[in-house]
Amino acid sequence: MITVALDAMGGDYAPKEIVKGALLALDNPNINILLVGQPDAIQKELLIGGQTQQDRLTIMPATEVIEMGESPANAVRKKKDSSICVGLRLVKEGKADAFVSAGNTGAVMTASTIILGKIQGVERPAIATVLPSDKGKLVALDMGSNVDCRASHLAQFALMGVAFSKLILGIDAPRVGLLNIGEEPEKGNAVTLEAYELIKKLPIQFIGNIESKYILSGKADVIVCDGFVGNMLIKFGEGVFSLFFNYLKQEFKNSFLSKIGLTFLTPALKRFKKRFDYEEVGGAPLLGVNGVSIIAHGVSNAIAIKHAIETAEQAIQNRIVEYIAKEIQCP
Repeated sequence: MITVALDAMGGDYAPKEIVKGALLALDNPNINILLVGQPDAIQKELLIGGQTQQDRLTIMPATEVIEMGESPANAVRKKKDSSICVGLRLVKEGKADAFVSAGNTGAVMTASTIILGKIQGVERPAIATVLPSDKGKLVALDMGSNVDCRASHLAQFALMGVAFSKLILGIDAPRVGLLNIGEEPEKGNAVTLEAYELIKKLPIQFIGNIESKYILSGKADVIVCDGFVGNMLIKFGEGVFSLFFNYLKQEFKNSFLSKIGLTFLTPALKRFKKRFDYEEVGGAPLLGVNGVSIIAHGVSNAIAIKHAIETAEQAIQNRIVEYIAKEIQCP
């Protein structure tokens, strides 16, 4: 059995969608869920959904909530009884195997680093996001936890990304690409130039620099970048995805022939949406902390929360923390 501490108060649609996602996740008989947050609010959602507290679902009280717009460092310091801090302490104390939250990303990252601590040898934790490609799936990191990075941080991201790719994506010899403005070794700023030389010396399959237009081509299995670039990259992608579907919806409304075409295109569009939609990914693990901490999208619905819990389960079963510790110590 795996126990997941779930932040019931984190996210744009909390606690409603979080509670619904928890109930969906309980379809897996190997999962226990600790719903962390304000008991009255959680219980209300359970009752609205016609549910009562189940054997494998327990409410863990937390009186405070860290809002999306709060300063992460200040909020974590001042709100010790927030659902984020309480949930992570459950992992630290061994009462839960993993923590999942769709709340304030910066607060989850800060609290995870403070409460769980970093794996020995890790300089900076990194958010790892799974993306689709022409040849399957890839992992990109960092997607937002470190806006300013040194070259040594990027080199460690490469090692952690390789470990994740092997264990979670099942790729035996992941190809690593350093996101840059050109493929030539002499391209980039001072940090990427130095990082190129450091990564090149690691015992991994480094293919060199990769331009953003090739990310989804399947040329690399691990994409390395700093959190500033990574966060803009992922959010731009989400914007393009939304624009594409909104444009199609509008076009299909404009003519009868378009509506007929939609009938034939619908199955393919559904497959496309399933492959690229954040709901299907669920959550991104914060690699490098001494415990499993999963960060879900702020607009996560019940399906996305269910998948985030599945991501946590996968990380636990594959002992990702122990494996990364080994890779960092013996690169």
